[in-house]
Amino acid sequence: MLIPTLNVAVLRCPSCGRLEYRSLCLFSFGGGRTWQAVCSCGTPLLTINRKKGRHFWLQYHCGMCGCLHVSHCDRQELWSREVLTLTCRETDLEAGFIGPREKVQRAVQRHDRTLAEVAQDLGFDDDLQKSDIMYQLLILVYQLAETGHVNCGCGNEDIEIEIFPDHLQLRCEACRTETNLPAATLADLERVARMQEIRLPGHLSEENPTPSKQPYRRRRQKSPV
Repeated sequence: MLIPTLNVAVLRCPSCGRLEYRSLCLFSFGGGRTWQAVCSCGTPLLTINRKKGRHFWLQYHCGMCGCLHVSHCDRQELWSREVLTLTCRETDLEAGFIGPREKVQRAVQRHDRTLAEVAQDLGFDDDLQKSDIMYQLLILVYQLAETGHVNCGCGNEDIEIEIFPDHLQLRCEACRTETNLPAATLADLERVARMQEIRLPGHLSEENPTPSKQPYRRRRQKSPV
C-alpha cells in the first residue's frame, strides 16, 4: 500500500489577503520538530506540532476573522488523499485546506466561486476582483470592531454597516452620523488596512448626552429576490 507523505497546505493571510501554498512533508516532523508556514509578508499562517503517537496540533491565523484557531488531527487525516478543511470558529467559513495539491486547488476554486456567488447575491458587480476587495474590507472592519476600534465621536459603539456595490456605509445608531468606506480598488483596501481606528465624526446631543455602549453590529444588505 502506498502511504502519502507529501501534501499541500493553503491559507489566506489575514494581514495582506494573499493566498499562500506551502508543501507539507511527513518527514519534517522527525525528532519532534515543529513545522510552520509564514506568509510572504511575514505573518505566521500555520503551525503544526507533533504530539505523542500519531497526533498533531494545528494553530492557524484565520483569514476570515483574524483570530488564532487551534485544532487537532491524526496522521491519517493530515496525510490523507482527501482534503482536510480548516474552519473559522467564528463564522463557520472555510479558512484553509490541507491535502493533495490537485484536490486542494479544486477546493480553493469552489471556495472562490462560493464567495463570488454570495457577493452577487448581496448586489456586488460580477467582477470577482471587486467582490474580493469588498470581502477583504469587511474582514478588516470586523477585526477593528472586535478590538473596540470602530466607534463614533458621540461616544457610541453601536455601529451598523450596510453593504453597497462599491462601498460600505457605517452608521451610528445614537446620533445617525454616517461614514462611507470606498471598496472598489486595491487602494481603498490598503487605506483601511493602515487604519488603527475607524471613528465616525458624530457628536453628543442634548437628547442623548450619555450614549450607552453596546456591542458592534453588522447589518448585511438583503439579497435581491
